[in-house]
Amino acid sequence: IGRPSGSQVDIHIEWRVHICCWAAWHAKQLPGDFVECGTNTGILSLAVCQYIDFNTTGKSFYCFDTFCGIPNEQIAPDERARGREQENVIFYEECYELAKRNFSSYPKVRLVRGKVPDTLTSVPIDRVCYLSIDMNIVVPELAAIEYFWDKLVPGAPVILDDYGWLGSSKQKNAMDAFAAGKGVKIATLPTGQGLLLKP
Repeated sequence: IGRPSGSQVDIHIEWRVHICCWAAWHAKQLPGDFVECGTNTGILSLAVCQYIDFNTTGKSFYCFDTFCGIPNEQIAPDERARGREQENVIFYEECYELAKRNFSSYPKVRLVRGKVPDTLTSVPIDRVCYLSIDMNIVVPELAAIEYFWDKLVPGAPVILDDYGWLGSSKQKNAMDAFAAGKGVKIATLPTGQGLLLKP
């Protein structure tokens, strides 16, 4: 992720992975299932599965993605001006079969292919104990948190991967407005992520 196809450059997301693993460790002790919106090949969610030994939790993990990049029609004009369309071409390619292979040892991980929000109602998810949102643009990210908010159990962590980055101000502003409407506050982490806990 975050590099052209074939590149061996280390993009150093160790601390972002660490935050997801920390959140997952707490979430596994709560009722409900895991959800990730924005999976691509599965780097973050695979780390989580390995770290908490996901197969022993009895939970399901729903991973929503197009598995072929950001839907062009969902990119807002100012996001387009910030280069999201070009990033999409450079950094993302068809990866559904690769993702399936990556998760082959985790039978309760379900890859849900298609655009958010279109796919959100396609699977029955009652309670959510962990929510990771990383779709790089505001439209599907806001739709995801709006859809899953009432399904989140008390104490459930929400990780917003793009929240604190300079080029993600549209996402941050939208998430801040959403949080304010719910009477909660998002923590800005040094990793660039946002962390929110469901009351």
